[in-house]
Amino acid sequence: MSEFLSAQGVEFQDRNIRASQAHRAELLARTGDLVVPRLEYGRRVVVGFDPDALAEVVADYHAPRTPGA
Repeated sequence: MSEFLSAQGVEFQDRNIRASQAHRAELLARTGDLVVPRLEYGRRVVVGFDPDALAEVVADYHAPRTPGA
C-alpha cells in the first residue's frame, strides 16, 4: 500500500506496528484488532490492498478543495 500511495504522490504517515509497541497499542485501541495494512483518510477506511478503494482515495486526495468546505 505504501508503495502505491507514494507512486501516486499521496503523503501519509507509515506506522509500523511490528517496530513500535506504541503504534501497535494505538491500532488495537482504535480498531480492536491488528489487521494491516490499513489506511484512514477522512471518514474512509481501507483495510488490505484494495486497488479500487485506493484509487478513490487518491482521486479525493488530489481533488481541488473549496475554501471553507
